[in-house]
Amino acid sequence: MNSVNNKYAVYFKYDINNPPEKLHNSTRFILISDTHNRTFHIPDGDILIHAGDLTFLHKVNYDITARWLVEECDIKYKVFIAGNHDKLLLRDGKPYSDGSWNVDFDTDYDPQAIDSLCGKQGVSNGLFYLQNNTKKCTVGDRTWNIFGSPLYSSRRPTEHTAKETLRIVNNFPPMDVLITHGPPRDILDKTKTNLNVGCVELTEALHRLKPILHVYGHIHESRGYKVVEYDDNTFTIHVNAANSTISRFYNEIDDGSDELDAVIVDISNE
Repeated sequence: MNSVNNKYAVYFKYDINNPPEKLHNSTRFILISDTHNRTFHIPDGDILIHAGDLTFLHKVNYDITARWLVEECDIKYKVFIAGNHDKLLLRDGKPYSDGSWNVDFDTDYDPQAIDSLCGKQGVSNGLFYLQNNTKKCTVGDRTWNIFGSPLYSSRRPTEHTAKETLRIVNNFPPMDVLITHGPPRDILDKTKTNLNVGCVELTEALHRLKPILHVYGHIHESRGYKVVEYDDNTFTIHVNAANSTISRFYNEIDDGSDELDAVIVDISNE
């Protein structure tokens, strides 16, 4: 499940010990999502993107996750968002979570550990947490505007309503790269029960935004990529980068054997 041309290259299958050669004058994005407390080898690149669900049911020592991302990745920019399992990262705002998991902020919230990911300590180590905001990342002569939001579609009672979701996506600014936790409707959003569960409002917004790259996860069984081309000769590379199986227990990732390694995407800087 690889694709290579002069504008971009997408690699799902590769030798983890000998990754493919980078496209000439390009930016190499390393894409992961839904790691759920797991750690594994990450290939070198220019920008790492994690599309949320660092944890499983919100239970994790976040400083261990931070050390993994810092020590494992020889990557200048490590950009990430929260997923529905990452309530503790969303303490200062309304969680994009299903409300079925109780989190005791007084006992579970560790400010020092969270700072190692989302605060000044994280930034000093090249970790950039996005919650409906933008990070500029410069690679060579190209600056990428990366916008991240923990948005995903669920429609549970504690979720944002369709009206609220529309307000959120309508406030998305122009960007080159979009990170959301969940997929848009009808693109890499099919569950094991054959239902498309992506966000309708996000799909509609994408026709306006037309990011070059859209990264997400959440629906583990729809891991893959799809390129959507527009009438003006632009395109969006959609990547569901989920690194976990559909099992709720999220089996360990065995490097190179089950196709759940990080996804590599090279995009031309021209």
